[in-house]
Amino acid sequence: MYLLIVGANDGQFGTTTILINNAGIVNGQPLLSLSPEAIERNFRINLLSHYHTIQAFLPGMLGHSLGGTVVTVSSVLGDVGAANLSDYAAAKAGLMAMHTSLQHEIASMASSTDTYPGAKNVRMVLVKPGQLSTQMFQSLTTPNSFFGPVVQGIDLAKAVIEAMDGGRNAVIALPLYAGYIEWLSVLPYGVQRIARWMSGVDRAMDTFSDDGQISS
Repeated sequence: MYLLIVGANDGQFGTTTILINNAGIVNGQPLLSLSPEAIERNFRINLLSHYHTIQAFLPGMLGHSLGGTVVTVSSVLGDVGAANLSDYAAAKAGLMAMHTSLQHEIASMASSTDTYPGAKNVRMVLVKPGQLSTQMFQSLTTPNSFFGPVVQGIDLAKAVIEAMDGGRNAVIALPLYAGYIEWLSVLPYGVQRIARWMSGVDRAMDTFSDDGQISS
């Protein structure tokens, strides 16, 4: 699902000044059980769709002095991965890399005010939530509510709005552990195994069912 908010009134439809890319599906299967069609669908929706919407709406932001904001909704799983989520985690990691690269591309455009008058006012917000209380994961039983509490959608939305109102590049990571989870990879492998076992991240999909799943 994509939320496009019209800002400056240029042309018939106006210039889109806020693009929130928030699309997701979950297969929730071991890698060897994934069909080629399921893998391709995962990457089309979870990763490639972001490229298409950004290519469609970013030029308008760059061409208008007001600029705009691009919000990329990724996942903490892009940092940590999880059993039975190899395709989903890979797509979310790809979003992080894409977002970071694009942010630096836009920064390099800011010096060319004639060609890209809005570049200096384009803001990038990366969102890396843990498990959300959405329909997509409603069948999933949280393995450890202490180490991995469920994030309420309203709390995440408030954080995104606050970042946009602040007019700054930002990384939003909720709950608290999501802001530090990338440091897990620098720990000794044995410590990582213990931390993963305690959090239950690799058991989380044991109760997952895609019945009634919607893109969210």
